[in-house]
Amino acid sequence: MNGLGERIKKLRIEKKLTLAQLAGERLTKGMLSLIENGKAKPSMESLHYIAEQLGVDIVELLNEGNVKQFRKLLLEIEQAYKETASTFTKDELVQLNKLFQQLDDIREQLQGNTYEEVRLLDLHTRLNHQLHNVQDLSVMYDVITAYEKIHVYRRIISCYSFLCGMAFERNDYMIALHFMQEAEQRVQSYIHLIDPLSTLDMHYQLSVLYAAVDDSENTQHHLEHALEIAHKEKIYYRIDDFYRFILLQAISQGEQEKSKYYLTKLKQHADFTEDPVVKQYLTFCKAHYINFIDKEYERIPRLAKEINHDLTQEHALFVAKLFCIEETYAFWARGYYKEAIECSKEMNIPPNVYHPMELSLFYQCFAVRALCFVEEGDKEAAKRDIVQAYDGVKNFPNTIYKTYIHNAYGKILYGSK
Repeated sequence: MNGLGERIKKLRIEKKLTLAQLAGERLTKGMLSLIENGKAKPSMESLHYIAEQLGVDIVELLNEGNVKQFRKLLLEIEQAYKETASTFTKDELVQLNKLFQQLDDIREQLQGNTYEEVRLLDLHTRLNHQLHNVQDLSVMYDVITAYEKIHVYRRIISCYSFLCGMAFERNDYMIALHFMQEAEQRVQSYIHLIDPLSTLDMHYQLSVLYAAVDDSENTQHHLEHALEIAHKEKIYYRIDDFYRFILLQAISQGEQEKSKYYLTKLKQHADFTEDPVVKQYLTFCKAHYINFIDKEYERIPRLAKEINHDLTQEHALFVAKLFCIEETYAFWARGYYKEAIECSKEMNIPPNVYHPMELSLFYQCFAVRALCFVEEGDKEAAKRDIVQAYDGVKNFPNTIYKTYIHNAYGKILYGSK
């Protein structure tokens, strides 16, 4: 802060201005004196006014050398961030830790006066959580306020998304929803100044979160609003996510016509994009539709040929696991119990799965395997799997998966039909 005050005083003297002349009508001499002596922090509005009075660019007041240094570091970190997956490799961790150390070294210099400073504060907070598991959220609220002051409103949504993600990863769905509700409320008066992509992201997250807490009315409201934005602005980003989410929601509630409609939409989108991961997701969705809507289980093995096991992307590997769940279910439904057990013997819940709907799919697979163990005479293994499945979904919304698990639980532990 003192460096800023010294630069203001130096420029004032160079321009042969008195305190009163520089203060003008918008600042007092006393306040300006405090700023020059590093005892008060000027607002961005005051800084712009002082720069205007001195006839210089605000960057000159904020120390152009620092701004260039911050900008260079910011570009490095942004690039490294883009190139990392959601789970960091060993080399990525080394690189990000090195960049975080550079950030930490200049942390006290980041006053939030420019975009570069605010964004670096933002990244410092994120990396501190991701690399060192720091749980203090108060700093992120300071970052949100700083973005608001410099009118970078889309980043406000991003910050709330980060806070939401922290809660979501702990399965605190109501708290996660609260963060995004707060985001929606906070940017409401600026919504016309925010790009459609950021607004679309916000509504997608809200729809997913409302679904997680079993609020179907608000889930539908935000899905429709997001799709309206996508169609109006001709945005194809996230369209497959929306269609897939609506499809799985419809299947989970046993809605045949709606499921059929959105499966068709997904097929059209996959043909349009020709993206191998999107096509992989489509194969899983077709299998899920066949198992729970058409119930033509013998068709599942033919779909297995569409799963590309050579794809190494994180999402593609996840979808291959989802398809394995569908294969297990189809084997059980056809009475092939040994095959179902063999198919699902390595099944576990990936560490980055948090949504109740996705978790329910995995827990149902454990319930399917438990029923197969009963048929094969392994009651201990059956009990182990069904208890895990039952405990896993007890606080989740009611879906066909939860109903299946409860029925299997009753059958295995109490002999109910």
